[in-house]
Amino acid sequence: MKRNHLLTFLFLFAFASLFGQAKHSSKAVQMGHQKALPAVTKHFTGFETLDVNHAESVPPSESSLLDLVGTTVYDLQSNGGVGHRVLNWGNGDVSAVYTFSLDVPGGYADRGSGYNSATGGVWGADPTSRIESARTGFTNLAVDVDGTEYVVSHLGSNAINIAKRPQGGSWTESSIPATAQLLWARAAIGGSNGKTLHVIASTTPTGNGGATWMGMDGVVLYYRSQDGGATWDVKDMLFPGIDSDNFTGTDVEGYAIDANGDNVAVFITNTWNKSLLYVSDDNGTTWTQRVVNDFPLTKYVVNTGYDTLSLPPDPYRTDVLNDPYAIFTADGTADVLVDDGGVAHCWYGATYVSDADLTDAGWTFYPGSNIGIVYFNTLMGDDEGVVSGYCPDIDNNQQLDIVDISNYGFGLSCHPAGSIDANGNLYVTYATVHELYNDANTGYNFRQPFIVRSQDYGQTWSDPTPIMRPDLLGDDSSDVPYVEALWISAAKLADNKVHTTFQVDYSPLTYLNSSTEDTEAGDNTIRYVGFPVSVLDAKNVPAETLKFSVSPNPANDRMLIQFNSDKTQQSWVELYDIYGKTVRTTTPVTVGSGNATVTIHTADLPTGMYVARINLGNSFATQKVIIQH
Repeated sequence: MKRNHLLTFLFLFAFASLFGQAKHSSKAVQMGHQKALPAVTKHFTGFETLDVNHAESVPPSESSLLDLVGTTVYDLQSNGGVGHRVLNWGNGDVSAVYTFSLDVPGGYADRGSGYNSATGGVWGADPTSRIESARTGFTNLAVDVDGTEYVVSHLGSNAINIAKRPQGGSWTESSIPATAQLLWARAAIGGSNGKTLHVIASTTPTGNGGATWMGMDGVVLYYRSQDGGATWDVKDMLFPGIDSDNFTGTDVEGYAIDANGDNVAVFITNTWNKSLLYVSDDNGTTWTQRVVNDFPLTKYVVNTGYDTLSLPPDPYRTDVLNDPYAIFTADGTADVLVDDGGVAHCWYGATYVSDADLTDAGWTFYPGSNIGIVYFNTLMGDDEGVVSGYCPDIDNNQQLDIVDISNYGFGLSCHPAGSIDANGNLYVTYATVHELYNDANTGYNFRQPFIVRSQDYGQTWSDPTPIMRPDLLGDDSSDVPYVEALWISAAKLADNKVHTTFQVDYSPLTYLNSSTEDTEAGDNTIRYVGFPVSVLDAKNVPAETLKFSVSPNPANDRMLIQFNSDKTQQSWVELYDIYGKTVRTTTPVTVGSGNATVTIHTADLPTGMYVARINLGNSFATQKVIIQH
């Protein structure tokens, strides 16, 4: 649908789009009260001198939460999008990479690519060292037709390192012979021979010690090797239309690349400019530009000002944000996927930016806007798109019970990671705020991974479903309400599962200097979930459909949850307080066809309003209940 239709859709979801900079208790979400926050503009390379002397080195975590890929104390996995970090080999075999370090006092001197793999669903031991010989960071994984793996990351010398190994072999290393200083690479394998290595990376911004390139400060360049990295026949290439007449630069790590045979796609987002998709059907020799989001300003320089009358009509800007300077845009987290037919699919986290104050040091954005993950494909017209995932109203009370969120500089929904199965069904896993879980120390609602599916080639999408569901995690589910989980990556190939990794952190924000609110260096790990796609058939249904009732209501020392099951399936009950905190969760059990009863003990719970939720197979329903002593 066209952009104006997209905004109409977003306006219908405006009830779920607000909270201010100051922390406050949960309450009904009202339109028009959302405040803009200063944007996070510092971009980390991993080679800075960091103030991290207030902690000791931390041994690998022994937490049993989810499948462990690896432990890392360097908990900034990306400044924007994540890229390819998970590979599905089939038959339960999966490989994954992540930014690894166990050395806090040494300023992350051991930082590099952590690599692990699962055989038949069983992961290897927690890695204790990087795979590279030198310190690297911000890694990506690709594999060619022969099964040779490529791990692409950047070095402290502002160069791109390639670690390569044949199946069962040892890692060897090389670097791209670039003229430009480069950081934050992304890679994909394609070509008719299945051995062409495509790499994009950003020139090093002046803020990170670099220099401008062709009049732009931090801009995406393209590199190609048609023989697996031995030689490079395309180097330092700017994409057509990205030049100093139209751009000041491009988003740091706000880009993605994928390839399928000779079809290649590069998606480049720009928070203060157009977001563009470049597609090639000749293995990266020639490129066609598509406009994914047509930003209304060209080559805007922050704090120079713009005429609000020149902005296109936008009911969200005027009726929800009440900010005439607010502009719809990408948040710098993005992904792209090329299917077997050569169609490119891309996703980006959406937000609004504003530069109303020309006297401050930067600009502001609206992290609480529940716009969601916007989807686009090359069968659509330019500047079209549909909302795929968004932040859901989990307890179905017609409001988002959000206290506050941690500010990474991303939107409310971010880090989209696309997958596709053999039937052409599309999936996007992403991080968004979980309205029912918040951190007692900071007040932040935790961000956690969700997933949606399209069975009609992206025209419509299923309701968002949490990845970390109690029925999937068993004993591990008790930890779920207490973790921040984001920096999502997913294997391109889905089968009966969507294979995804993400960072689990018990402290929101990142531990990169002593001023952060995250003061625990060793409470984060990289985790894997193979999410069964059958779960996405779950639907939010009226209580009457499941004959769901609670008695007595009000309850005193206990309440009886009654419901009817139409077949043998799994069930469990959750009870939330008015702040969205889970206060009771029953163990998932298998129930047969017919009536069932679950007892919830409530004698120790304070008097007040609660929400009971019954999860039954692929359906769930909610009811408000009262506890009165």
